[in-house]
Amino acid sequence: MSLLLLLAGILLFWMSVPNLGTAARAATTHGPRGTFTATRLVCFGHAGHTTCEWLGTFQSDDGTVELEGVKLYGSGRDTFEAGQTAPAVDVGNAGRVYNPTGSRAWIITVVLAVLAYVLLAVVARRHLMPPPLPRKRKAAP
Repeated sequence: MSLLLLLAGILLFWMSVPNLGTAARAATTHGPRGTFTATRLVCFGHAGHTTCEWLGTFQSDDGTVELEGVKLYGSGRDTFEAGQTAPAVDVGNAGRVYNPTGSRAWIITVVLAVLAYVLLAVVARRHLMPPPLPRKRKAAP
């Protein structure tokens, strides 16, 4: 059981911790502001559910950042028509830009990081802490 907890903790740690910075920047919209231009809708299905996002280009307001083939996080089927624009922020997440109002994507990243910490702490406590000392029995009078 400890091996499974250890592996789960390591996997969750590996999935979440490297994304904490990006998640924080997306939540606080820290990055160059600019304009997202929708070019086409991209949809994919899984487990009987279809998810769609708009793919397009991003250009920062100061012209220093130009990105092609990026998705606007949180955009859906009815968000745009091809050629429409919207304000966006590049937070440094490859392939994605975000709405300037921020993102709640950080919540799942933080939950996974905390869960990883808990699992790793449980395994460490089980295997790195010394066993409890035996209790002394009181002598009968």
